[in-house]
Amino acid sequence: MVKRILTTSLLALTCLVPAAPAQADGPERMPQVAGQSLVSAYQALNYDTSVRLRDGRGAGRHVLWPARWKVCAQSPQAGAPLQGRPATLTVVKTHEDCPA
Repeated sequence: MVKRILTTSLLALTCLVPAAPAQADGPERMPQVAGQSLVSAYQALNYDTSVRLRDGRGAGRHVLWPARWKVCAQSPQAGAPLQGRPATLTVVKTHEDCPA
């Protein structure tokens, strides 16, 4: 009886202990987002990376609807550590060609 109470108490206590935070395998790295929709790029960046957008046509247009834009180029390159720096994405509308 005592053994059952002790086991039950230990099980209850383990449910109350918060799980340890997930540990990353090194520094956060820039994912490959060039060639994707802007929405997919934001998802790959987990919505927590600071992102700067550049109009790939040089017209200084602002992105109002991310679903209507695609990523042509990125900085830093895929695999580079982000180290808290912002990512710069060169974007054009989905029906436009990326600049050469």
